[in-house]
Amino acid sequence: MRQVLSIQSSVAHGHVGNSAAVFALQRLGCAVVRVDTVRFSNHPAHGGFQGGPAASSEIDGLVRGVCERGFLDTCGAVLSGYLGTAENGKAVARAIEQVRTVAPDAIFACDPVMGDDPKGLFVAADIPEVMRDVLVPMADIVTPNRFELQTLTGMACSNRSEVLAAAHGLLARGPRLIVVTGLRFDKNMIETLAITKHEVWSVRHPWVNAPAHGAGDTFAAVFLGRYLEAPDPARALSLAAASVAAILGQTKDDLALVETQDAIVAPAGVVPAVREAITDRFPSGR
Repeated sequence: MRQVLSIQSSVAHGHVGNSAAVFALQRLGCAVVRVDTVRFSNHPAHGGFQGGPAASSEIDGLVRGVCERGFLDTCGAVLSGYLGTAENGKAVARAIEQVRTVAPDAIFACDPVMGDDPKGLFVAADIPEVMRDVLVPMADIVTPNRFELQTLTGMACSNRSEVLAAAHGLLARGPRLIVVTGLRFDKNMIETLAITKHEVWSVRHPWVNAPAHGAGDTFAAVFLGRYLEAPDPARALSLAAASVAAILGQTKDDLALVETQDAIVAPAGVVPAVREAITDRFPSGR
């Protein structure tokens, strides 16, 4: 059984952060150790919320506790998402270091949740620095949206070519795979790109006008779950994109994750990823 340590936000109502990712990973057959960085009553888009961030010392203690008892000895991956505070980002980094002492082959998938179009940044101003300088260099896989890729690299991402250049800038900092989500350069379609130093895979689906809170968290979890099944970026991309497209197609308010849970395991309408070769256009990552 594949095991994942998931460190990100949670909500009492709805499907965001761990409240989406844990369920999705479990439906894919993963055993999940869950640590919450924040605890909100609901997603703030509902007009308000109660709750707040966990203390970084609590995150340290929970991870230390499960490690000391051998519960992460078979950990295959760590998944991080919304942090709540910059100190929690540093706690995530300590968690990764600790996991790698007992499971040195564990991969780290960083979903750098910081903002989106058109709202922009929706986290504290010191969180992008922690994402960029601490977590991204430790990561094997990074899953930003367009806005987050631009924020992490400081490079323009106003068209597809600029996105590819920025992704290669991020690859130069340590990760081996960048997955850029939610690209809408064609207003009727949504594109997701999986990018390595030498290859690009693309999947496009019709854009669905539905509330997407938690969709990115679900995508990152499903992509990771599929990647743990087989480290094939094209397969993981095609299946994760199809799952999220199916879920959004049934979403009216909060993410229809439970109602469409079969789409996590066996999505219909899987679009094969299209492969593009990378030339030496971005040899230095810039």
